Amino acid sequence: MASCRSSSQLEPALNNALKATHSAVLSPFDPVVWDRKRAAQLFGFNYRLECYTPAAKRQYGYFVLPLLYLGRLVGRMDAKMHRKTGVLEVISLYLEDDIRPGVSLQKGIWQAISAFAAWQTASRVTLGQCPPGLFSAMRHGWEIDPAP
Repeated sequence: MASCRSSSQLEPALNNALKATHSAVLSPFDPVVWDRKRAAQLFGFNYRLECYTPAAKRQYGYFVLPLLYLGRLVGRMDAKMHRKTGVLEVISLYLEDDIRPGVSLQKGIWQAISAFAAWQTASRVTLGQCPPGLFSAMRHGWEIDPAP
């Protein structure tokens, strides 16, 4: 068995050269954000689950989900799955102050939301409030391909 230190997977970590390749919609209970202080220290991401906050005092929405893009917490979305109609409604989507919409970011967030919607067995995603420049060409949402 080869030594762990010579593993091609371990070399980038030892050289501080890991590159994140994944984007995802995270649960509020995901280890990345569960410890709110750590999320703020590591990612500069101040997160709060607002379902226990009175509606008038919420900043982002009832059940806000963090958005991970290539190793960074870039935003959050308030979404609701309408099971009877098969629609995932993105009520609102917010980017962090230092994040600017671009083609790569939009593609990563689109893939993350689409994967999340498929996992929820949604057939369609609809969009509510989004930052200017994000999903401009698909303001009415998109269809989700059924899982194979």
